[in-house]
Order: sequence, then C-alpha cells, then structure tokens
Amino acid sequence: SSLFTREAGEGVCLFEMRTFDASPDRHAAVSKILYLVRHGEAVHNIEEKQAKRMATMAAEAMGHAPGSMAFKEMVEAARKAVLVDERLADAKLSAAGKVEALTAKEELTSLFRWLPEPTGIYVSPLQRALQTCAVLFPGHPGIHIREFLRERRTGLPCDERQPATCIASRKSFMHMSSNDLLRQDSEDRGHKSHGPCSLTELEDAARLRVRTSRLADFLFGLNDEAICVVTHKGFLRELERGLLGRPDAPEFGNCEVRVYRVHLREGHLSADLLYDADLQLQCSPRKLSIWRDVQEACVQETCVQGGA
Repeated sequence: SSLFTREAGEGVCLFEMRTFDASPDRHAAVSKILYLVRHGEAVHNIEEKQAKRMATMAAEAMGHAPGSMAFKEMVEAARKAVLVDERLADAKLSAAGKVEALTAKEELTSLFRWLPEPTGIYVSPLQRALQTCAVLFPGHPGIHIREFLRERRTGLPCDERQPATCIASRKSFMHMSSNDLLRQDSEDRGHKSHGPCSLTELEDAARLRVRTSRLADFLFGLNDEAICVVTHKGFLRELERGLLGRPDAPEFGNCEVRVYRVHLREGHLSADLLYDADLQLQCSPRKLSIWRDVQEACVQETCVQGGA
C-alpha cells in the first residue's frame, strides 16, 4: 500500500491508499475514490432567496427578533409559498448556475492531476443535476441516470422530474444512459416516479437518509475505481451526516465539490474526506506536487505488482 497526503488545518494528514481488485469477492474489502458534486444554482433557488429576503424585512418591520420562532416561521412560509408555482416544475439551471458548473469543471480538472478521473458518473434525474453533469463531463461515455439520487420528495413542483422518455430524448442528455430510468417508469405503471407524488411518497429527512444509505451496496457492486455522484443539497446532507459518518458536515454550496476515499466491505462502509472547499483554500503548490508524486507512485506500484 502507499501513503496519500493532504493538508488539513495544522500539519499534514496521511492516508493509506490501497490498490484493489476491480472485481472483488463479496467478502473482500475495497477502496474507491468518490467525488460528490451538488448542482449549480437553479431558477427556483433565485425565487427562494428573494422570498426569504422580503419575508425577513417584513418580519423585522413587525418587531420579530431574528432567530425567534415567529421570525423563522414567516421566512419559511414565504419560501414554501413561492415553490408551489408550477412554472418551477423540474427547475432548470439559472444563468449563474451554468457559470458555477463551468467553474466546478475547472476545479475537477485540477483535481484530476493528482486523483484518478471518475470512469463512472451517476446523476439525479432532475433537470438541474443533469444540466450540471452535462457541463462537468461533456460527452463522457460513463454517465448513468439513477432515480435513487434525486432530491428529497417534497411534493413541490421543483423536486419532481420529467418522464424518462422526455429525459432520454433531450439532445444534451442523449449521451447519458437512461436505461435504468426507462425500465423503472415502464415497471412502475401504478406508482409514478415523476409528476406529483402522493402523501405516502413524501420524504422527511429520516426517510431520505435511509435512501442515501443505499449508496454503500451500490458502490460495492461497481467495478470503477473512481466514481462521481452529481446530486442535491438535501441528499448530500443526509449522505454525509449518515452513511459517511460526518454528523456535523456543513451543507454543500452550489456546485461544490468534495472528495472521499471510501472503504467498502459487504454491509459496511467507512470514509475519509480527502478534499473540500476549505481544503482548497489551504492547498499550496508544494502540497499539490506531493499529491501528484504520490499518485504516480501508486500507479507504478500497481504496475510492478501486476508484473510480479
């Protein structure tokens, strides 16, 4: 095994980077690199911000102290009120969101100098995530759309996707595999996965966290050494604070990128955070050089072991 370094706060943290068999048996432990990306700003996010800003001014004018129960209730009610607009159904990226995606693409390109590029890309079926993914990985042959990566089922138009046939026919998404989505829509005749959801389909944070836990078995079944998941703030929050074992993890910003090394054994997952936005600000050219040297050493070691 080799050592992987990262700068974190004071000093340098060392992580062991193990090579692994791409087709492990169900009892062997494997390690993978997991990129997590939130979509860029969507049009409904703009409406939310404006509504919250106006509600904040109104609450303060009524004498409600910021942070009080009455203040919070007014702001939250205003936020939800704008999101019931059917014009926000399956909300698309805003102009700013597209720029954020391009910036995230540059960030990923920099990361690929010292970490393996993902061969498997898995994305939520909601339009804002698909559009972000199309910018991040244009023409990538390994993009797959997965239903379980969607945002929490809130019952709001912005969080409901289009039918799989519509997604598959979109020119900008045609290079993405929608087979899983098409099959699900075909099988779920009496249980629509798109359009307004029923009361029994609505999810709170606890139900969403249960859904995110499916990622462990999903990753274990993949042959890819490096995987990228493009999804949503709510999904990522419950994933990090639950399965990935970071109960105090801050919420993702628009198009934020975080990278984990995950250790997988059937029925178990553990994870080390390798990169996030705060770490990016602390990175020095010297440390980036060290990371590149370590990655090259891992590749050379694998070649030597393969020829032994």
